[in-house]
Amino acid sequence: MKVRRYVAIVKAIVKSLAILAALYAFSWYLGDFSARQSAVLALLGWIGYGLYSDLDVSRRGDKAFSPFCVSVQPNWYPLLTDFMLVKNKEDWQRVHEAIAKVPPADYSVYRSGFVFTVVAPPLGGGLPPGLAYWDNRKVFVTKVELSESIAERGPGGPGARGEHPVFHHPSWAGLPEAYFRWGVDGYEVGLEVQKEWWEGLCKTGEIGGDLAKLKTYVDHPCGTVRLIIATIPYLEFGVYYQDVDYDHMKERAEARDQQLKANGWERKDDDDPEIRDPWWHLEHRYFTVSHREV
Repeated sequence: MKVRRYVAIVKAIVKSLAILAALYAFSWYLGDFSARQSAVLALLGWIGYGLYSDLDVSRRGDKAFSPFCVSVQPNWYPLLTDFMLVKNKEDWQRVHEAIAKVPPADYSVYRSGFVFTVVAPPLGGGLPPGLAYWDNRKVFVTKVELSESIAERGPGGPGARGEHPVFHHPSWAGLPEAYFRWGVDGYEVGLEVQKEWWEGLCKTGEIGGDLAKLKTYVDHPCGTVRLIIATIPYLEFGVYYQDVDYDHMKERAEARDQQLKANGWERKDDDDPEIRDPWWHLEHRYFTVSHREV
């Protein structure tokens, strides 16, 4: 994060000096002014350019937008273990065998997570993040509401009942599913499971502590519940929707980090300052999120 900030500042300084030098050269060689006159004219032109740039930024305001890519990778071991979907080595063996049956060319959220690219901001009062391309499914979506079954249960159809062949969970539609979608306080990441199964775990104490107090969204007609395990503040992706002058970059970065920390996230800085990593990396116990400008 620090490296990115320094690179941006250096670029701004170099650009400013280049403009100043170009104005001086133009006045000296082409305008046939004296050295002192050229210096004064260059300085006035440089100040005028700065004022124009500030005016242009304020005029464009919220119209500024840079396409960006987001990668969401579940941390499967703590996620499936803590939520009682997998309990022992034999369970993990079943999971690995089920994923191995998925052809390499086919999409599996277990292997690839969610990857999408936002190509345009929302129009008017549209929902964030705007028009996006879901890289995994190779389709455009106007609402980022991504959801995938973690491991297919095999034949049986949507009405089949009984125990899921892979997880400690009822065989219920495509559940359990991992999801990423917009929410009230930010982008929500979590699991969707059967409502009665989840309530039973909480009632018996198998799921307790903070996990039992998670925010949820219940779909009564379908008998499912969405567990909001993590929330990514909208401000985190705000850098792609508006220009931030360099005087306020540190302030904005600190605000982003504070919101991330309040939601259980930690930003990972570049490990090697000599090699610039274009991705921003966010770590949560249950998910890893990376994003970058494209």
